[in-house]
Amino acid sequence: EESGGGARKERGAEGEGKGKDAHGHGVGGDDHKSSFMQSTFNMANILMGVGMLGLPYVLKSAGWIGGTITTIGFCLVTWRTSYYLGRELNGDPRPVSLFDNHTPSKTQTPDSKTSNGSHSAANPDTHILQRMRKPITSFPGIAREAFGDNGCICLSAVLYFELFSCLSIFFVSLGDHLHALFPSISQSKHMTIAAGVLIVPSAVLRTPKLLSYLSAVGTIATVAVVSAVVLSALVMFLLVAKAEHDFVGGDVEVVGGNERDFTLYSSKGLPLALGIVAYCFSGHAIVPSIYSSMARPQDFERMINVTYGMVLACCLLVGISGYYMFGNDVEDQITLSLEHQSENGNTLMTMLTWLMILTAMSKFTLTMFPLALGFEEMLTGILPSDLAMELIDSLVKIILIVLSLAV
Repeated sequence: EESGGGARKERGAEGEGKGKDAHGHGVGGDDHKSSFMQSTFNMANILMGVGMLGLPYVLKSAGWIGGTITTIGFCLVTWRTSYYLGRELNGDPRPVSLFDNHTPSKTQTPDSKTSNGSHSAANPDTHILQRMRKPITSFPGIAREAFGDNGCICLSAVLYFELFSCLSIFFVSLGDHLHALFPSISQSKHMTIAAGVLIVPSAVLRTPKLLSYLSAVGTIATVAVVSAVVLSALVMFLLVAKAEHDFVGGDVEVVGGNERDFTLYSSKGLPLALGIVAYCFSGHAIVPSIYSSMARPQDFERMINVTYGMVLACCLLVGISGYYMFGNDVEDQITLSLEHQSENGNTLMTMLTWLMILTAMSKFTLTMFPLALGFEEMLTGILPSDLAMELIDSLVKIILIVLSLAV
């Protein structure tokens, strides 16, 4: 009975701790958890963005072989490390699909007693897996387990600095794109207007489940950009095929009267190619928040498979299509090359620019989420009620927006 009572206390404390973690991470309860599709949208949105437009330049820098291998190789590395992050957060190196949300901290055998003190009547073959360690909810938690409190402080500083820097970069990107649409207004004013607009979704969308709707908009916008590039390449391929068929003996590939030169492989461009591709797949800082928000964390690895498969397909389509169209004359962003080629360049660029604005805004709110939660966790034990926490949450996000705009 004494051991049964101790077990009950242990399970109660563990459940209470989980409740606090969920609350502290802006996920409140099961009603605020994200579904498989919502988590997929969040993960895809953080990976698919403006960096994808530079992938044709990767092929220009490293060649067909070097650029393709770099893109696929870096995708495989980040895909696998996302697996490891999920398993670390789960507290066990085995696949997360083997565990459920209520896996006990100790292995339950048929002879063990249940919570009411009676013996379990389970099938003798039944065996519940035991997690090797307590589940973790954030990168700082991983650092604390691995390196202690000092390591937690160091990694938290690096992580939050990276996320804060990303917020500032998004403001610069928004200012550039809006200035391209409305050149009569200065870039700084555009950034200020964008900051005012972003306050509303940042303050209202407090959970990954709500953020997923904005992520869906950003993902669809990015897919639309990818589709525009691929369709442009397809139209050009058909035109070139028709021209070669009509012009007997023509060995020159023509695009608007200019020859296209291609590079098969270039080792000199590999460092630049790695930098651009790394920017495309830099979404690991958001992984703990997405994992913690899932209603079924055991589906995490399947969600990663779907997301990375979709993102890799989009990356290869943009890179290959853009480089095929312009060869070594491609600009550092494919949209610039499309603007120069298209007869209706202004209309095309206006559409693509608005799509990039939608993508940047959706990525901004998702990137701010773990950064704001880091500050909220410091105040969790001080605030007296959930209402106070919600008010502080909105205030923290507004302060972060103002600070990142000032930088």
